[in-house]
Amino acid sequence: MLESFYPIIGQIVVYLFAILLVATIIVAILISYSFKTEVFPFPNLMLSGILVLEGLVKAFFRLLNVDDSIADNVIVQLKNKISLKQFESLPFDKKAIFLPQCLRSTDCPAKLSPEGIQCINCGQCDIGGAKKILEEMGYMVFIVPGSSFIKRMVRKYKPEAILGVGCIAEVKGGLELCHRFGVPAIGILLDRDGCISTTLNWDTFCDTTKADIMLQSRS
Repeated sequence: MLESFYPIIGQIVVYLFAILLVATIIVAILISYSFKTEVFPFPNLMLSGILVLEGLVKAFFRLLNVDDSIADNVIVQLKNKISLKQFESLPFDKKAIFLPQCLRSTDCPAKLSPEGIQCINCGQCDIGGAKKILEEMGYMVFIVPGSSFIKRMVRKYKPEAILGVGCIAEVKGGLELCHRFGVPAIGILLDRDGCISTTLNWDTFCDTTKADIMLQSRS
């Protein structure tokens, strides 16, 4: 009796595989298109598709010798697009900004505390001046060495929106963390990754935060 169902089960498996393959190719094409053009058609639907098929899409990219990190990049941009309106609608004093410690000068004299690096605005990097202006606007600003600090500060200060800066893996993970907390979040990627001497596109940062920051490097 069961043997009569085997061909049907086989056909179902083949159809499901074909559907997954077609869906993976479509999502991969959309990711490539969005990565090159920064145009995101149907962002919520597209994000859902990427998250469901993320593993398959990345495997497909690797098969074609394409850098699969573009999928992470597009995920970040999609989440930014979805959260941006809500982020901008909130007053500055309801929002927190998390900066990575790797943006600091290698000679930074600031010390680590339970709430992250305590900047003393020594003038050796751009963080001190930026932090001062942002806090005057009302933002909560933290310089953090890891995600555990972010969790602690979110639980303690309960910001209603978050902007985080970091490498692609940190920003993607941070946005997922904020989603679990139910907090709208924006992620800005570093121009150059690494453990020290990383760089940030401060123009993009200033546009997002609405801050008029005069950088040390520009003065």
